[in-house]
Amino acid sequence: MLFIGALFVSCLVTLFLARYAWVRREAPTAKAVAAMMTGVSWWTLCYALELLHYSVPGLVLEPDGLPLFWFRLMFIGVVLLPASFLVFVLLYTGVKERISARLITWLAVEPVLVVLVALTDGTFHDWFLAGFASDSDQPFRGGPAFWLHALYSYLITLAAYVLLIRFIIQSRSYRKQAALLLFGGMVSSLANILTILRALPEPLQGLDISPFGFLVTAVLMLLNIRKQGFLDVMPIARSLVFDHMADGVLVADDRGRLVDRNPAARQFFESGGRRLARGEMVGDLVPGLLRGRQFSPDLEANGRILSVQRNLFRTGTGKLRGIVYVFRDVTDLKRTEADLREKLERIEELRNALKEESIRDPLTGLYNRRWLDEVLEREIPRALREQRPLTFCIMDLDHFKRVNDDWGHDVGDRILVALAKLLQDGSRKQDVAARFGGEEFVLVLPGLDPQGALDVVGRLRSEFSDMDFSPGGPVRLTFSAGLACVPDHASDRETLFRMADRALYQAKDQGRDRVVIAAMADGDDAGAGESA
Repeated sequence: MLFIGALFVSCLVTLFLARYAWVRREAPTAKAVAAMMTGVSWWTLCYALELLHYSVPGLVLEPDGLPLFWFRLMFIGVVLLPASFLVFVLLYTGVKERISARLITWLAVEPVLVVLVALTDGTFHDWFLAGFASDSDQPFRGGPAFWLHALYSYLITLAAYVLLIRFIIQSRSYRKQAALLLFGGMVSSLANILTILRALPEPLQGLDISPFGFLVTAVLMLLNIRKQGFLDVMPIARSLVFDHMADGVLVADDRGRLVDRNPAARQFFESGGRRLARGEMVGDLVPGLLRGRQFSPDLEANGRILSVQRNLFRTGTGKLRGIVYVFRDVTDLKRTEADLREKLERIEELRNALKEESIRDPLTGLYNRRWLDEVLEREIPRALREQRPLTFCIMDLDHFKRVNDDWGHDVGDRILVALAKLLQDGSRKQDVAARFGGEEFVLVLPGLDPQGALDVVGRLRSEFSDMDFSPGGPVRLTFSAGLACVPDHASDRETLFRMADRALYQAKDQGRDRVVIAAMADGDDAGAGESA
């Protein structure tokens, strides 16, 4: 009776675990755990009822004409265990991300057939029980169907153990959790093997201790739930992450020797007979990864541009344990960046060209009045701040209307272009030449006082008057100019314009073909100097 009582306790424990897993059925393996524990609980309950029926006749009833009724029903739980354990391991190790209905159907075929054979034994055949009776002194030996089922079950269980062992070898974070599961499964398998081979000690001969083996598994699962976060934090399988990553991954040891690589890395670097062989130096296997002793954040391989991320793994004492290199194909991104950069450069060129067109005179190529205003707004405050002179010159072609009337506008345009070229060629780099409008031109001469500017503009006037525009134009043409200076004559743009313009008109009144410096005070009639 003590043995039977222990069976009922085992039934309650496994039933509790089944319910616990079912409540958390959103976890990847919870349903499989619930199925396993339900199977163990059913197995234990039916076996206890069968022993109780045999020990205390009349306490537990059986249908007439169906001896060993509870023993037969026990196999519903028995056949459920191997298939559900395999499904659990497939999900847990990540070999299968999800279990398809087709796989469940195939795994259900054998259990359904076994249950049908067990329930019909003695009526149509003796394939399963082989004539076993509860009141017989002979131990249960089982028929061919029973032993085929046993072989099938252990082949499935063995496959599950192989997957768990492989996972333990490959995993680091979940190694302890998986080892506990493997140990619990092997204890239950050992208990079942000792039972069916009748290798138990004499006091236990004829009893099935398999449920207690599964009780050990249930207890270890409870420990996993409490201590290892089992069902709450499931391992992310290597096959789902490492092997299926689009990024290439190389794992090196503390000496830089290749330990592992994923298929994406092999696709990146293996070509023309070159292979990523374990044990070789990663720096030798991946050209460009290390430049001297320096790590390269990007490289080219097999026509691809790869960005590289390096992660160093150290022990608690700071000792290097290994290195993980992650390679991402950024070829398309780099091409897009290059195309975008090229488009931005073209846009910038167009913007500069448009800006240049907006500040240039289309005929002469000199700056226009718009740009001149910007230059003066910048240069006048600078001259005042730095206490250095800035001379402003306005020049006007003499009798230019007569040129257009007598020789035409084409000749007039040719003369304007010639004067513009003379101003450009004869000016310093820091000087600004502009066409003010019509036949008027200006020069901004930073750093020159009125006398220095008088020499420069006087030289330009002389060179221009020596130009011969015949045939088809005048032999000789001249210009008049007026000069005004910051800070001598003005300290703002409007006054500077007015003073230079007044000096220009003074040059015209004095007979043209001359350069006149503005008077020192607004309203004076005499120029400070002139060049003719």
